Amino acid sequence: MTAASVLALGPLAAHARKLGLAADRQAQWSAISALLEAAFGHKLFTALVHLEAHRLMKRLHTSDESISPLGGFKATGNGPWSRLVLQEGRIYVASNEDDVRTVFSEASMLIERGLHSALNIPVRHEGRVIGSLNMLGARHAYDNADHDLAAVIGGLCAPVFIEEMRAAQAAAEAVDRSALDSV
Repeated sequence: MTAASVLALGPLAAHARKLGLAADRQAQWSAISALLEAAFGHKLFTALVHLEAHRLMKRLHTSDESISPLGGFKATGNGPWSRLVLQEGRIYVASNEDDVRTVFSEASMLIERGLHSALNIPVRHEGRVIGSLNMLGARHAYDNADHDLAAVIGGLCAPVFIEEMRAAQAAAEAVDRSALDSV
């Protein structure tokens, strides 16, 4: 470890402590949002839990419900984003509007609101992807994002997703997949 990387652990540790001390779900999401803002910046932050057995994702958190309503479901399929993030557990970076259009069903609305790039971090537990942390920002905002730091942050957030997954499983049983957007 270099001296610079050791020094960077101080702010990361402070965010980890804040997350660990958060007394309720809203405080946890606030701590996660602040951590992601400090690490990468974002104009929009959403978090989705992956319900693999149901082939669904459910939105757990959003920083702007007018763009991404809370609680909505998305069907997962075999598209490029699902393969990369959900199956392979790799980070997805959209650099510009063309990249956003290839992945997001709501691309025109995102682009209209100045959200021209994305950083999607898989959250893993027991070898599986259980969710994703999704940040959107200005064009090329995440081209040089530190993927190692993203993996650490994803790991710090796993306990929140595990708790949320339990609640989302029951709701997923009643979802009509035919009416959902797919990722």
